[in-house]
Parts: sequence; C-alpha cells; structure tokens
Amino acid sequence: MTAIAISDMRRPDLFDRLVDLGCNLAVPSHVERGELIGAGVGAMIHDLADRGIIRIVGMNSRGNVYNFVAEFHKMGLGEGDAMLTCLKMWRMGEEVRCVLDKKSARTAAGRIGIRHVGLAGLLGELASAGLVTAQDAGGIAAALRKSNFRITDDLLGGLTDGI
Repeated sequence: MTAIAISDMRRPDLFDRLVDLGCNLAVPSHVERGELIGAGVGAMIHDLADRGIIRIVGMNSRGNVYNFVAEFHKMGLGEGDAMLTCLKMWRMGEEVRCVLDKKSARTAAGRIGIRHVGLAGLLGELASAGLVTAQDAGGIAAALRKSNFRITDDLLGGLTDGI
C-alpha cells in the first residue's frame, strides 16, 4: 500500500506535494481506523486528515469489503477497500484514480474499469511537474530500497534519471 511505503520512508511531505499537483486525496475509513495498517501509518493518516491534506471516506461496510475481495485472488483488504471506494466515487460522478501497487490489484482494477496508478507513477508525475528535485529523488530512491516496497532498480533508476 502506498501510504505504508510513504510512511516507511518517513516522507509524509509527499502527500502535500500530491495536493500541490492537484490531487484530491481520500483514504477509506477502514484504513484510517487502523484496521488494515500499523499504528505508524495510522498516526500519519490522522495527522494528514487533521491538516486537511486527505479526507476520510466511509462508504463500505466490512462485509462489503470482504465480499468484494472474495471475488479476486491475491487481493488484500486494503486494496479491496480502496478499489470499492473508488468504484463508488466514480459511479457518483467523481474523477478518481485508485493508488495500487500490487500487480494482482492493478490487474483486478483494470478488469473492472478502475483507473489506477502506482507509487512509481505518482513519483513520476511529481517529478514531471517539478515538485520533486533530483536531490529529493535520490533520497526517495534510497528510502524505497530500505523499505518493504518492491520496485525494480530499472524503474527506480528511470524515475531518478528523469528528474
């Protein structure tokens, strides 16, 4: 999950930069309540919500999330909650993209028509907009390598080379 990777990198400022890029950030309420994430990520999300950087969206019951996830193999509850939230927001007329990094979740999103992007794509968008400097990119790349986030060196190098 992207929020976990950003928290592991100790870079909550990336959320501020996404807002500067024009993103309207939302997190499903199950994630916000810490049901699907660790305490450190939960604290970061609460701080971002308190500052108005992200909004908490409660659209799904726990049962809805479990039923949705049961339709797909290898999808976690966090991805399922995020996808189900995006699907509902899209049906209400909102322009949405779901941030998904796991290949299985991205495949499922594509199958049901949910626009999606991964952390690498978001970093690329920030770089293209000039919101990430070359020095920032190097720090982000180093932090990603130390975290649990899985990214190929080629993709990571492409991000840092493009800045």
